[in-house]
Amino acid sequence: MYNRRKGVLMFDNAALGDEGGAWLGGATMDAGRGDRAGVSSERARGRLILRGQLDEVGLDDLLGSLGSRGRTCVVSIRSVKRRGEIVLERGRVLRALADGVPPDADVEATLAALRGFSQAVFDVLALDERGSSPPPRPTPSETPPASLRPAMLEGPATEVALAAAVMNACSVYTRKWLGPKLASSFMQTAWTRTAAAHPAMDAFRISADGLVTVAGVERARSAIPKAVATWVFSVFDAAAMFNAARFQRYHVPEMLGGLMRLLDKGGWGEAFRMREGGVR
Repeated sequence: MYNRRKGVLMFDNAALGDEGGAWLGGATMDAGRGDRAGVSSERARGRLILRGQLDEVGLDDLLGSLGSRGRTCVVSIRSVKRRGEIVLERGRVLRALADGVPPDADVEATLAALRGFSQAVFDVLALDERGSSPPPRPTPSETPPASLRPAMLEGPATEVALAAAVMNACSVYTRKWLGPKLASSFMQTAWTRTAAAHPAMDAFRISADGLVTVAGVERARSAIPKAVATWVFSVFDAAAMFNAARFQRYHVPEMLGGLMRLLDKGGWGEAFRMREGGVR
């Protein structure tokens, strides 16, 4: 009925049937109910085959499992304040969307933003109608580059989406270790100080719940990477007074995780690495 690999419990359509559904680590649910209004056409015609906690499974492991099985599906991701969606065709990522990320942003930058979602749940809705038999392997001409491989940054929207992903990752990290009230205070104060020295920083808006959005793509580009890096280090400096073990400047690359690969590809990585005296 199911296979377990890399922490992902993957159900076969043939075993579940049209009304089947599963909660990864929780209670079963009825997958036959209609989805909310306004969903994409793909999700509207999809069939729920898996649901789970994204923090427990991990986005990369989830996509890797779906990719290895050649699934054609939609992965819907929801946190308390943010939503996202990933569309796969025969295991490869075709497109991805996330709140706070421009729709025309590079897929890799959007995936990076989705990795920053905290306490999120996901649904996998199958669009293919095959049974449990292995999917046909794509011909060499159809085989795409690895969907999770960092791509070179191209275009202003992609650059800005990556910068927003960096700020959202810092927000998630700070809220995790200090709680929402302190984190929000530190982030807003750091934003005000950074914007005074780098006016283009006002293109990035920080909500009361720590969500970073972009108010103007072209203006936001002027804040990349120096102003964004300055903001991150300012948040860490303030937070270090309450949790010195977690908020030393040299922890910033560790906090950003896989985003550092994209920053290095775009030539921004050094701005987020502590040098002698740090980045001011």
